[in-house]
Amino acid sequence: MLKKTAAALAVAGVIALGSATPAFAYPVAPAPGCTVSPAAFTAGVPSVISCVGLPAGPTTFTVVGPGVTPGVIASVASASASASASVTKTAGEDGAVSATFTPPQTASYSITVVDAEGATVVSETLPAASGTGTGGSASGGGLAVTGGAISGEVVWLGVGALGLGGIAVAAAVARRRAASVTS
Repeated sequence: MLKKTAAALAVAGVIALGSATPAFAYPVAPAPGCTVSPAAFTAGVPSVISCVGLPAGPTTFTVVGPGVTPGVIASVASASASASASVTKTAGEDGAVSATFTPPQTASYSITVVDAEGATVVSETLPAASGTGTGGSASGGGLAVTGGAISGEVVWLGVGALGLGGIAVAAAVARRRAASVTS
């Protein structure tokens, strides 16, 4: 009986640990989106607008805000009226494209990115940098990484080991009870 149980558990373990796992080598296209770094604007400090997951072809970056003039995405401009400027860059086959924006003033600016298919990828207003300190930097959103990833097979192996331990304890108790009743 014990040999059959051990054989069945061994086969179950081989099936669980040897089962199909996801193909991590297969490249999955990233979801379309853009990031701006640094995310708060300071006069004269370049901000890089980086986009991924876009269709290949022309991508239009538009910036609206105080002091914006044609060419501001490539250089510093100095004017006080709110206006807009656009630049077109080509997204590669990998869907990545970026443009550099150097704000002429420390102010809030609206950024719009339209991909080759005419879809608006991002349209948002980002704030001016605040404070006069020199420490720290703006960072993107999202949660911090707080631990590692454990595969499902390892978790199930642990659950199986605990289950086997429980079965062994129950069998030992049953055997002792049976031996004490017959004596």
